[in-house]
Formats: sequence, C-alpha cells, structure tokens
Amino acid sequence: MIKPYLLSPHHLFTLRLLLSVLGAYIGYSYRHTSHDYWFVMIFLFTAIAIAPDYYRFKQHGDNLKALIERLLHWAGGLCAGIVIYAYHNSGRIFHEEAGLIVLLILALTTYLDGIKKGWHCIFVGLFLGLITVCVAYFDNYIWQLMVLAAVAIAYSYYHTDE
Repeated sequence: MIKPYLLSPHHLFTLRLLLSVLGAYIGYSYRHTSHDYWFVMIFLFTAIAIAPDYYRFKQHGDNLKALIERLLHWAGGLCAGIVIYAYHNSGRIFHEEAGLIVLLILALTTYLDGIKKGWHCIFVGLFLGLITVCVAYFDNYIWQLMVLAAVAIAYSYYHTDE
C-alpha cells in the first residue's frame, strides 16, 4: 500500500519542514508577497494534518470523533487566517504584517495539533514560530534554518515510532 507509507509521520513531517523552509526563503526574498504563500500554507497544512485521520477513517470506518476534533481544530486556524487576510485586503494590515500574523497562526495551530498527535507537529509549530521571529528581526537566517530542518528530518528518520 503506497498511501499509508506516504502518510507516515516522518514523510508528513519532512513535507511540512520543506514547505516551511521554502516559506522562510519566500519571506526573506519576497516580503511583500509572503502573506499569500502563508495563507495557502494554512490550507495545505490543514490537508496534510487531516489526511492520515481521513484515510484511517475511510479504511476502517472507526475513529470518527478524532477526525471531527481534528477538522474543528484546523477549521479554527483557517477561520483566523481568513480574518487576517480579509483585514489585509481591506487595507487595515500591511503586506509584511499580514504574512507574519498568518504565519504565527499557522505556527500556533500546528503546535497545538501536536499536543495530541506527537512531537513531529510540536517541532514544526516551534520551527514556524522561529521562522516568524527570524523574518521579523534578522537579515541572514536561511542557511541556519536549513541546517536545523535537515537535522530534524534525520532525527525523525531514525527515531520515528511507526
């Protein structure tokens, strides 16, 4: 079965970290358009988070409660991101601030998802929070984030429970 393999915690963790590093690069290079990237990432991270539970539910027909809880959790993050994006489109928040706020919402949503799902999501949430701080305050941070992501992916490869 290819689907369970692709939906393993390690592969989803790797995908999230690679998308995060790409977002850090976009935040560094294209500050005025990074809000669009992070807004799309809220939807993509939601799909990534829900996919394993949805697949498990479709295969076995059980654990509907866990799927609904996860959907509600990520729906809250989506709603917050949509509100921030609406503020941005109305001119109340500038481009860079909108990107940072949406990124912070994504970081918090991912971190809180990890409270129930394990260290992978907790790490990605902290990593996204670190990206938020780096984008806001530092000028040179891409290579350090890439090294941290590579170390975390290697650790995940050798220490994943499933």
